[in-house]
Amino acid sequence: MARTKELQDFGIDEKLHFGSFQDIFWRLKLKHPEKVVASCPDVMFNKYEQEIPDEKYDALAQKWDVKKWVESNGQVHWYGCQRGGHARDNKSSCGIPATGLAVPPCDLENLADIVKFIMKECENAEIYCELNAGTLLGAVKFKGVLPWERDADIQFPSENYTAFQKLRPRFEAAGYKFDDRKGTECCTDGRKTSGIFVIYRNGWGVDVYGKPRLESEMLVANGQQPTKVMFAGQWVTAMRNPGLSARNRYGPNIYKHVEHWYDIGMKSVVMRYKSGVFTKCPQPGHMGCLDQFRPDGNLQLGDSSVT
Repeated sequence: MARTKELQDFGIDEKLHFGSFQDIFWRLKLKHPEKVVASCPDVMFNKYEQEIPDEKYDALAQKWDVKKWVESNGQVHWYGCQRGGHARDNKSSCGIPATGLAVPPCDLENLADIVKFIMKECENAEIYCELNAGTLLGAVKFKGVLPWERDADIQFPSENYTAFQKLRPRFEAAGYKFDDRKGTECCTDGRKTSGIFVIYRNGWGVDVYGKPRLESEMLVANGQQPTKVMFAGQWVTAMRNPGLSARNRYGPNIYKHVEHWYDIGMKSVVMRYKSGVFTKCPQPGHMGCLDQFRPDGNLQLGDSSVT
């Protein structure tokens, strides 16, 4: 409910044939970010049963540069890059955004799909593969991809280099570009080391690095099951203790957020992060501005948000 005069002063965007109601609330949020907007209970319990096609909201999505939103009934509206064959255009990617902006949700899910495909192929071929670096951190913090991700990292035993190399036909048949970047080297503790593959699709590249030995490999050798973590709806293999591994890599404040090391001007991925602060948004008021969120916690960055 609203006072008539205030609503008249605020105005309704008459150019929007659909979505004017959402537009009002989004403008209120932008104008008064410190205030909570509540609906009348009578309105909250009256449902409009007819499903409205995505194209009806094109003008609204373009006005706000929104790539995805979820209705209260669970219906998902996708805009921008292709996602599961359903989008308002046929672009494979919306492109990497500027520092301070979240990656569009469809791009995040496309990256997650590549990671899950690689991990499944490793499992089917009985190759030990583990999430690594920021990809592991995303699984620990968000059960998926970090909202500001720039790539993905997976590691495998260098001894399995040839076995992974033989998966090329399966990747190419599924539409992936398979880059055999670098062969193995000798040796660390009597085992091969190095070996690099890069898997590309939809504007993303996933680095698959060879290591002398993996923790999951050692667990199985000792009669134990490897540790699994939830990643975008799929259980995948990780280090023995994913949370501790992430903490050892990134420091004690891993649950406070920080953008990708490259975006915040760090010279190397091995440098310690100063977490708990987002870069100032280059487009104030944009739905994807990271600095509108608290730099701690994951619920605010879930599907309850419009991005």
